[in-house]
Amino acid sequence: MASWKLRVENYGKIKSAEIEIAPLTLFVGDNNSGKSYLMSLLWGIENLGVGALLGSEYLESEETDELSEWFISQMEIAIQKKKHIAPLEDVSEMLSSVLNKGLEKNKDNFVRRIFNSDNVSIGKLSIDLGCLKERYLCFEMNEKYGLIEGSIDSERTFLINPNVLKGDFFRKEKELQWTLIQSIFSLIMLIKTGELGNEKIIYLPAARTGFMLTKDIINKVGRNNTFNLPDDREKFTPFVRPINNFLDIMGDLNVGQKKNENYIHLAEDIEHEMTDGTIEFSDMPNKEVMYVPDGHKKGIPLRLVSAVVTELCPLILILKHSDNIARFYYEEPEMCLHPQLQSRMGKVIARIVNAGIGMAITTHSDIILQHINNMIKLQNRKDCNEICDRLHYGKEDLLNCDQVRVYQLKARAKGKTVVEELNCGENGFIVPTFNDALDSIMSEAYEIQGDLHE
Repeated sequence: MASWKLRVENYGKIKSAEIEIAPLTLFVGDNNSGKSYLMSLLWGIENLGVGALLGSEYLESEETDELSEWFISQMEIAIQKKKHIAPLEDVSEMLSSVLNKGLEKNKDNFVRRIFNSDNVSIGKLSIDLGCLKERYLCFEMNEKYGLIEGSIDSERTFLINPNVLKGDFFRKEKELQWTLIQSIFSLIMLIKTGELGNEKIIYLPAARTGFMLTKDIINKVGRNNTFNLPDDREKFTPFVRPINNFLDIMGDLNVGQKKNENYIHLAEDIEHEMTDGTIEFSDMPNKEVMYVPDGHKKGIPLRLVSAVVTELCPLILILKHSDNIARFYYEEPEMCLHPQLQSRMGKVIARIVNAGIGMAITTHSDIILQHINNMIKLQNRKDCNEICDRLHYGKEDLLNCDQVRVYQLKARAKGKTVVEELNCGENGFIVPTFNDALDSIMSEAYEIQGDLHE
């Protein structure tokens, strides 16, 4: 996983923040402090891609011109030698300058695109690409197709026709140069170049039950506004783009295809441990979501089942019927869950992460966090295997500190939020906002209940 840091200032209620995403990233803290804002921004970077982040127009700057010339020269060497490896450290300052000048120019458009609104402001947006010392750009001639193949760290690739380098054609075509530069940033950060792509970055919003119960009505409104004459269109306030992404994902699930063997066991774990039944699409043309309780053959429409089922069904259906899932952005996974099920949700989260799917989560659940802490502690115990056998845990349940980052958001005076990264200790993460609230509740309980024992 690529390591880069996001820095923001004066973003909504957030005074400042520095975020480095991990396989499991948790945002905890006060209500209405900006957790969903940070999640939406990170989702936008990963899902909308470099094209939306930097804009479609060539960034006019000396550093951009120098970077373009450097890339062209490396490709010319590759044509001569058939293969060429260039250290990114040589152009790290240029890469950083171009990226952040592009972000400064395009940040307002980028945020507007995420929220479908002009009402969300951002003072500063920058990205630190991290250490590029041991990272290399490799250009190699693909003789079979007659193309130059570019890659970084032997991961994702892009192709260039060497004919465009003949003469001064490529040097005059700034649009092509900008496309190349964006491809390089995509490879370095391991994010998409544009919104289209095979990897799915999926946002699961907090109001999952409401969206699942009304998604057909929402789709109807969308059709009316797309295909009806202007006078017949219904007026509506647009959702933010992460929610539109969620609705698109749910609407596009291909129920006719063979279930994804990579993730099906994760869905079945949730059904076995949390819903006491399976979630399926009906065979009817409308593909209604049905809940089939354990021991029953007939399904029950989603509108008639408990909130636990409706909250969990999007995650279950996506794991069953989607593929190429890169990351979930999951708001409040504890929603509608009894404390016992919150602990099981912590187990589900760990298993999803260990299956290679990233997760970024907002949560108010100290129970979920405690389960994560337990799995970190258990991983490091000498008697780990014995305890795992006794408590029925496996390697897929364990976590280590390097996999997890926790950020606490705390509201301060004048409505601004301070974002602090919490350190992982021997026993995991300690969240002051959780502990302060619990201490206050217990102190009040002792005060009130004390008289009963006098």
